Amino acid sequence: MDSADKKSSDPREVELKLQLAPGSRAVLEASSVFATAEARQLHLVTTYFDTPNGLLEKAGLTLRVRRSGDSRIQTVKSRANGRGVAMNRSEREWQIGQDAPDVERLAETRELAKLAKQIKGRLKPVFITDIRRTVRLLHLGGKSVVEAAIDVGKIRAGAASEAVSELELELKGGDLGLMYRLAVQLQSLAPLWISTESKAARGWHLRTGQTEGAQEAQWPKLGRRAQAADGFHKIIGGTLGHLIANIGPALRGDPEGVHQMRIALRGCRAALRLFSPHLNTKAARRFDEALKRFGRIFGAARDWDVFCLHTLPAAMEDLPGERLRDLNQVAEMERKAAHAVVVEAVCGQHFTALILGLAVWIEAGAVRPCTLGDDRMVKRLTTLAPSLLDRAAHKVTKRARHAGRLSVVKLHRLRKALDSLCDDVKYLAGLFPLREVSAYRGRCEEVQEILGRANDAVVTKQLALKLVTDSRPDLARPAGALVLWSRRRRQRTMQGLKGALKHFRATPAFWTSKASKSA
Repeated sequence: MDSADKKSSDPREVELKLQLAPGSRAVLEASSVFATAEARQLHLVTTYFDTPNGLLEKAGLTLRVRRSGDSRIQTVKSRANGRGVAMNRSEREWQIGQDAPDVERLAETRELAKLAKQIKGRLKPVFITDIRRTVRLLHLGGKSVVEAAIDVGKIRAGAASEAVSELELELKGGDLGLMYRLAVQLQSLAPLWISTESKAARGWHLRTGQTEGAQEAQWPKLGRRAQAADGFHKIIGGTLGHLIANIGPALRGDPEGVHQMRIALRGCRAALRLFSPHLNTKAARRFDEALKRFGRIFGAARDWDVFCLHTLPAAMEDLPGERLRDLNQVAEMERKAAHAVVVEAVCGQHFTALILGLAVWIEAGAVRPCTLGDDRMVKRLTTLAPSLLDRAAHKVTKRARHAGRLSVVKLHRLRKALDSLCDDVKYLAGLFPLREVSAYRGRCEEVQEILGRANDAVVTKQLALKLVTDSRPDLARPAGALVLWSRRRRQRTMQGLKGALKHFRATPAFWTSKASKSA
């Protein structure tokens, strides 16, 4: 696509990247999906450029020149927007006659003109990809066309290199849902797992040793005229985008990446519960059960991260003579084991099938809302939102009765209900006046923080006692000291719960206020 004009056009690339397990390529190419499509073989050598201080990388852009035979294609891409399963990036391409970038071509595009002046004369090659690509054009019905490219090769940055073995599905036109259906079909044939780390990101890692960090959630922007189905699509799509944006950090063992994936799983379940009165019960329950199952896996890793990286270091400062370092050594082994289970889950077929299955469902619902559930899904979300939030808030209020006398189990249920309400408020905040939403959200999060710290103490006791085994009876004393220390912290934390709940109950529900009705 030639973007040499000065208009504010924004050509996009919509792509789903799937990593290939050993043996997957042969299975896919022998399948009926690929066998009937003509295959083109390409040898692509691509050089990525930037300034010595990484000006383009800091701006969220990549600039490359790709050589294939006598052809030279210069491309500028943005980072993916993180709002869905497929990567959605701005992409501009120019046919050029040289191996080095033609900065003047960038200057012809209004959005890149200023940057072109800043990088002119300063560009250096930073890494290279050498890829053998097999491309097939798949016609999925109607006007839907997907380019399926199997890439095998290497990324090189100086003396460092990394192997590439992946399948890229790029939507050339038509229905995104059909591309997800294709991915589901392929993923059922051979082991594949979703990745959002581009070759450029991997190249920068090789070059600098720096990796993309964990990504926090981006809350959906909902218009007041949006249908409930459209809002549901954006909310679930956002949680899935948040989830897969943190796959790379989680696979590298980044505790925050694991934490963010857990938050995304929880948020997706919260969205399903929020809309559950109007969703297909069977489909919603099936997805919720799968999300819950993976939530436990990520939750176990997160619990050990908190225990080893936060709880034990704090306790060591207060209890220097209690041999907590002995406890920490054994706990670290448990933490590594929990992270290994996370890696196994993420690279497994069931996790990818869950993500793709949800993507297929919400894309179908975006076209035909009736496939999601009842006819209320075609109503405006502003009409439906008050009843949905009422239901979520009522659950919290009901479970918060006599909070000072609640058992550990019932406090846990209250915390779960409040977590869901906090997510629901964030999802629907854009439909209501900001001031009232902020006040209510602040009170929710005040109680949420107290219950979260109290739960950490309960988990501390469970994990500490788990470390005391027949082979390590010597850990009984430091574990006991840690449990007592944690119990005292919990007691101090719980003193603030009564007041926080009082403030929460006294804060007007913004979705029923005069301000929201007049907005």
